[in-house]
Amino acid sequence: MHCRKSLIALVCAAAPLAALGAEIERDDPRARLDATREWRGDAAFGVLQAASRERDRYGIGVRQRMMAAPVQASSFVNLGPDRADFDFNGAQYFETDSGRARQILPHPWNKDILYLSTAGGGVWKSFDAGAGWEPITDALGSTAIGALAMDPSNPDILYIGFGDPFDVRQPGLTRSTDAGATWSDAVALVATVGGAQVTASTVTDIKVDPRNSAVVLATTDVGLFRSTDGGATWQPAALATPTPTETFFFVWSLAWTGNDTWLATGEVADPTQPTSASKNAGRFTLWRSTDDGATWTWNGGALPGGDAQTLLIGRATLAVAPSTVGEPATSRVFLLAGSLQGDGTYDLFRSDDAGLGFLGVGLNSKGTPTNPNANQPSLDVLHQQAWYNQALAVDPRNPDLVLVGGDLSLLQSTDGGVTWSVLSNWLPVPQDLTMPYIHADLHSLAFGADGTFYAGSDGGIAVSTNVGTARVSFSSKLNQGLVTHLVYSVACAPESWPAELQGFIAGGMQDNGTRVRVGSSTTFNQLLGGDGIGVAVSGSAGTHPLPDGSLVPDVLVASSEFKLFRSLDGGQTWARFTSGMGSDQLPFFVRVARDTAAADGQTFVTFTGTPAKVYLSAAGGTWGNASGALHWQDSGITTASFAAPTPAGQPIGLRNLATHPGHSGVYGAVSSKYAYMTADRGNNWWVSVPPAPPGMPAGVGAYLLSSIAFDTADLSGNSYYVASRGTRLVNPAGTTYYPLPASFGHLYKTTDGGETWTSLGTQDVNSGGLPFVPVDVIAVDPGDSNTLYAGTDVGLYRSTDGGINWTRFGAGSLPLVEVDDVCISPASSRLTVGTYGRGFWQIGTGAGSDPAGVRGNGDTNFDQRIDGLDLIDLADALGTTQASSFYRWQADLTGTVNAIDSADLTALLARFGGQP
Repeated sequence: MHCRKSLIALVCAAAPLAALGAEIERDDPRARLDATREWRGDAAFGVLQAASRERDRYGIGVRQRMMAAPVQASSFVNLGPDRADFDFNGAQYFETDSGRARQILPHPWNKDILYLSTAGGGVWKSFDAGAGWEPITDALGSTAIGALAMDPSNPDILYIGFGDPFDVRQPGLTRSTDAGATWSDAVALVATVGGAQVTASTVTDIKVDPRNSAVVLATTDVGLFRSTDGGATWQPAALATPTPTETFFFVWSLAWTGNDTWLATGEVADPTQPTSASKNAGRFTLWRSTDDGATWTWNGGALPGGDAQTLLIGRATLAVAPSTVGEPATSRVFLLAGSLQGDGTYDLFRSDDAGLGFLGVGLNSKGTPTNPNANQPSLDVLHQQAWYNQALAVDPRNPDLVLVGGDLSLLQSTDGGVTWSVLSNWLPVPQDLTMPYIHADLHSLAFGADGTFYAGSDGGIAVSTNVGTARVSFSSKLNQGLVTHLVYSVACAPESWPAELQGFIAGGMQDNGTRVRVGSSTTFNQLLGGDGIGVAVSGSAGTHPLPDGSLVPDVLVASSEFKLFRSLDGGQTWARFTSGMGSDQLPFFVRVARDTAAADGQTFVTFTGTPAKVYLSAAGGTWGNASGALHWQDSGITTASFAAPTPAGQPIGLRNLATHPGHSGVYGAVSSKYAYMTADRGNNWWVSVPPAPPGMPAGVGAYLLSSIAFDTADLSGNSYYVASRGTRLVNPAGTTYYPLPASFGHLYKTTDGGETWTSLGTQDVNSGGLPFVPVDVIAVDPGDSNTLYAGTDVGLYRSTDGGINWTRFGAGSLPLVEVDDVCISPASSRLTVGTYGRGFWQIGTGAGSDPAGVRGNGDTNFDQRIDGLDLIDLADALGTTQASSFYRWQADLTGTVNAIDSADLTALLARFGGQP
């Protein structure tokens, strides 16, 4: 809760972290999306297929007794975050957030059943109105969700459209007929544009005809699709074009307005360009169908300004007043419109005749709420992010109760859009501490069967039971238990720390800041706001106690978008850490690494934006330029520094970096096509030839290199590994692409400083290889140079023979989720991964049990029932700890350590016959 009334405010003012120093950090979704598209490249079309093979291979998501033979002697445990004690972002507040929400889907008549789809954490289901949650898509192969829908006439039928329009693109749409217990094979939605086939990489909305379950509509980044057989097959819908040259559309939103009438909104797009929510999507489009979606007519003339007004609008969202659809001629529809450039609210339009005509209600910068404040002085609720955060809902019982969510606030009208009041703010407002908190960037609003109201944002889900009243309250408590944070990076305990402090974890998360674990719990508190990206900690033995009792390193280095900060007191106060960089600008994804072999424990390395410079800070000092001469091994040319272009004339933009754990001053970095290594603290850098399979033209090689790690057995730095996210090979100029053979894959090693390369782990084979999917991170075990870890789009893999053979690490205990970062704690024999959507997971190689991770609910086979099969699985696992491959966190219901014992059996029996 916020500090609200006088006595509480005094208590909060005296709280230990009330003086915690740092500026307010806001995320930058447009810059983040552009950087994400550059980082990821093309949509990965083979991920779901590869995940299906891994699911069968390792028994992921099936009963323990059905699993393949275990290949490791330990299991992963989920560390959270599943709650927070406090957050700090310019001010201290006491809320719990989770990862970015996409849709909130209440059951139409059972108030206890609630579904939540998330940008990277998959779909979650609650059987008790959000008091507890169960992930129901960990085994699907992708946790990147674009849309979630329910058949209104049969709520057990669910649809998932993959691919978040603002982040991870993933083709495919799947269906469940048993309330999410099982799912069909995903089908791709394919349209034909100009004679060429294009596949949807994101699904933005799905709706089922309430009168006919066979008719389903889906909007995507390549158009509108319709199914007449309940989602088994799909056909692209022919959309009437506003002009002869505008024929390709990014379609956003759907509304059924009664009988056979539908509305759809979209934007004109360019089929020759990669379309995203912020790029190459143009003016507003509006269509209407009166034959249940079979045909569509242009409906731009329904706006008060006619077709000309569509040229001023960009993205738009539809919502119908459900209580009015019984009489389609007077069905009320609202249309929330952003400006053409996505930099403000254009207006909210209202129709009382099922979309035949609309009138604006004046929801824009010209209007004023009844209770304006510093964050929301006008009715421009979408602000600069109208292309990103749009949320709209109408009370199912009262067509005059309308709610609009945008950038920083939620607005309410109780008179059909005539007047508006502000219901929430993204941070405590000093002028009005009674204003409820909802995390910034709202994406979804929904009403439950009992009138409970839900709001979904970049910080998960908020709930209210008194929307529509004069004084509305919200709670963030439903985020407890949701482990859906989008983790960019992870830092673990320095090697110098004693064993009892080896539980330390810190990480950067999308729009949920930089967070630090409380002791060895699943609670993570936010110390910096905005997008938390890179994070590093000092290796010195000094530790600093936080007020919550946690011990953290004295020096923390953390980055948000385009910024780098340092704390010298364990994260209680922060200052910009850019002294010495002059006018050089940092990139969005700021990477930072500690030179672990440096004796001072405070030598850090980072790089600036394109054209890049590498910077070194030794012993806590200012940054110094470490961008010496570049020696290009493929051409023999030497260039002055990273600031100079490549021999092909392209500017150098770095993507990641690493330090050698055994030799101070040996550093590595990767750009999109090249790897760079220095053995003299940056005075000279040796640039590799691009990794390429035999027979390719000169200079053609892998691209979108994502990670670099040194072979610890070679102190010279000439032996290192690089990973790639690229789905193709590319020439030096970046103008011609070639197929990427599965036999070459995404992981490579050099032993001669980048002159030659060997592909590791023949990919997409039945045994002995990596799945043929992008690799996000490569790590070398500090205790054994032959043991490698590869974090991929479908999980973590390990090789114990230098990369010849690979197995899924932790077998089936880690979800099929993207692993973005790995941190190994030598002193504790623990390995921690940061996942993009499912938080932190940890696996230990030592005997015994570790402090408890996220507790299970007993549903070991994910069928949403606590039955005899779960009892058998738990009985088989009795006496195991996470050091066993047969341990499963779902069966570990109670206790303070990761161990399945009689207390767990008792807890399961108490739930027997019920639901999770």
